[in-house]
Amino acid sequence: MATKDCDEVRLSHDLSEGEIKATRKRREKVLMSLKTFGIRCDQNNVPNIAVLGSGGGLRAMISMLGTLVELKNQNFLDAVTYLCGVSGSTWCMSLLYGERKWSENLMLLEKELCKQLSTFSWSIWKAEETLEEPSKDENYSLTDFWASCLVYQILQQFDEHELADHKDASEAGINPYPIYAAVDKDQLSEKGPYFPGTWFEFTPHEAGYTALGAFVSTKYFGSEFAEGKTKKKGKKKSICYMQGLWGSAIGSMEENLKYIRDWIDTLFQRRLYTHQGMTSSRLESDPNIFMAYQSAVLLLDLQLCALSGSDPKEVFKKLLNILSEHKGKSASYLLCVEVGKTWAMKTKKERMQSCLELAKKIEKEFGVCLVEEGAPGRMLQLSRHKLQGSLWDILVMLYKTIQCALTWKWGTTNNFLYNCPNNQSSYLVKNKIISLIDAGLAINSAYPLVLRAQRRTDLIISFDFSSGDPFETIKRTATYCQKNGIPFPKIEDQKLDENNPSDCYIFRGDKSCPTVMHFPLFNNVNCSGKIEEYRKRFPTFSVSFPHGDIKDLLEKARLNVSNNSQKILQEIKRLVSSPRANVV
Repeated sequence: MATKDCDEVRLSHDLSEGEIKATRKRREKVLMSLKTFGIRCDQNNVPNIAVLGSGGGLRAMISMLGTLVELKNQNFLDAVTYLCGVSGSTWCMSLLYGERKWSENLMLLEKELCKQLSTFSWSIWKAEETLEEPSKDENYSLTDFWASCLVYQILQQFDEHELADHKDASEAGINPYPIYAAVDKDQLSEKGPYFPGTWFEFTPHEAGYTALGAFVSTKYFGSEFAEGKTKKKGKKKSICYMQGLWGSAIGSMEENLKYIRDWIDTLFQRRLYTHQGMTSSRLESDPNIFMAYQSAVLLLDLQLCALSGSDPKEVFKKLLNILSEHKGKSASYLLCVEVGKTWAMKTKKERMQSCLELAKKIEKEFGVCLVEEGAPGRMLQLSRHKLQGSLWDILVMLYKTIQCALTWKWGTTNNFLYNCPNNQSSYLVKNKIISLIDAGLAINSAYPLVLRAQRRTDLIISFDFSSGDPFETIKRTATYCQKNGIPFPKIEDQKLDENNPSDCYIFRGDKSCPTVMHFPLFNNVNCSGKIEEYRKRFPTFSVSFPHGDIKDLLEKARLNVSNNSQKILQEIKRLVSSPRANVV
């Protein structure tokens, strides 16, 4: 039976009522699964097994799918209590949990998803349409843009359901219980990835700060709260939006900004020049619109020059030409000249700050909101009477997206802890807004969530789909646990060769900590002698792979499970015969 949604903040380290009921029901399934392996244990001694999937964009999404398929083939999936993901792995999970009995129909779903990923069915018009409404919201951010343009393009699907709709697939015990990871952008910036308060989790029942014990019903995530109670119900956050939030860092800042900048230009060209007969000449006849747009895009180009270190000479030349045409040698023109002269002497951070200062100066002269916060109605007031209806909405969306790109605004949402009594975090209580981003920027695997003491995890089966060092996630987790007094096995005792990893590593500690099985995606077993070749073949920032490459990647992920099935079984047997001490 579904649990009742509550519109009040819950301050407690206990698991939600929904998760307790769901995992209790799941325990029955796990118990039956263990019997098929000849493992017998009583109801109170059923091991809690968690499967972790790391980030890694589309590569991680496909690899997670292949991993789950083989876990099912080997009969291990039914023994898993928790399924937890970061970034690309969450894309796979959220697609699956749209089906109530996905773990029983996984082979069929694999075929359907592979076909979906190989079929070009997304629409630029649909992407633009889905952005118009959220761009009117004061909390619009690049996460909205990312979801509608990148995630929709990669997954070939815009899922308008909500995370709370996945309760049916989570409560009956048929599937593992899902946990999705994010981090607080400001906490990550100020206190780093090893601060427990940085971590934020989502389940079909609750969303909140794991270590702080502060949660709200997933149904009310994004609503306005005051003093621990709902003040105003927020607009629903679709699964596609959540996929954008969870997977907002699949490339470097430079790659992401280039993608955003190109998309803005594409939407402007395709929509504004063709919409309802609005021609280029008619737009150009209004200097406030056309010149402000050109200036804004050139400011994004300057940001890219700051990030990449490329020569900004041509960008400055074009920008100065536009500014001089508009108002001659105005304050913005003079500042642009000064920024150009001092560019070479500044650091990357100082150059980016100069771009923001220049944007603020330009917006005052054009009457366009580029970096200052404000309602859409403040923007382009002189031109609105010429651009009624849908065209005005498109223009607002474009300018707000540019504003977010210049200020690097991601994942902004109402803070449910605002002015909340009895909360220990003064930082969170004082802020109306929080920003949530991809947990891959902290630790690219959701160990902090499954290590939550109340989840009593006995065995962590970690599949690492990262690019680069395949041991970075477990190294960072060891540091996280050491700094926060969380029991975790030592990893220094084993040789970890990042350039030539094996396919399975087992880390055990005393009975106070879980056992960890770690599986690098590309290794000296499933692609011997070709590890670097495969890493280059499947880059993180990729919107598609050929059908043959998808099949190959699925096979590599499956091999990591099938080649180590006996090791997995032995660890499960060992846990049952010698259960560890779970202390909350």
